[in-house]
Amino acid sequence: MYEGRAWDRIGAHTLGWNNVAVSVCFMGDYSRKMPPSGALAAARALIDCGVQIGKIAPDYILCGHRDLRATEGPGETLYRHIQTWDHYDCGIPPAKPEPLPYKDE
Repeated sequence: MYEGRAWDRIGAHTLGWNNVAVSVCFMGDYSRKMPPSGALAAARALIDCGVQIGKIAPDYILCGHRDLRATEGPGETLYRHIQTWDHYDCGIPPAKPEPLPYKDE
C-alpha cells in the first residue's frame, strides 16, 4: 500500500468529489481477475482506520470510480466485488455530502 495524499489533503481523483472522498487505487487491470487478497484486505483496513480516527464518516457510501465519472475503473471483476462490500450504495450517483469538519490531531 502506498500513501498518495494525507487524510487532510484534497485529492485529485474524481472531479467534483475530491473534497468529500477518499480514493483507494488498485494498481493493475482487474477487468477479468481480482486483485491479490492482501490488497483487498489493506483497502478494507484503510477504510476501517479512517472511520475509527474520524476521517471517514461512519455512514459513508462506498462507490466505484465509474459510479461518479465515466471510466472503466476499477475493472469489471473488482467492480462487481466491491458492490458486495458493506456501505456500497451507488446504484445512482448519491447526493454530494458536506465535508467532515477538520480535526487537528
